[in-house]
Amino acid sequence: MLVSSQPVNLGWIYRPDCGDSGRDPVDEHAGKLVRAVGKKADDGGRVEVVLADGVRIQAYRHEVVPG
Repeated sequence: MLVSSQPVNLGWIYRPDCGDSGRDPVDEHAGKLVRAVGKKADDGGRVEVVLADGVRIQAYRHEVVPG
């Protein structure tokens, strides 16, 4: 069990899959904090992700990582 006497900030970061070609426009958002993730995936397996700056992108769930 992890025990800390200091406050811990738990959040999520968008980390795009670099092997997925054709997604260059969203790569500029790599490393940004995530505000919200949609519950339902589209036919391609992507969910809507809202970044901390309000930008909305489509991403795979594995691209949203703890950070």
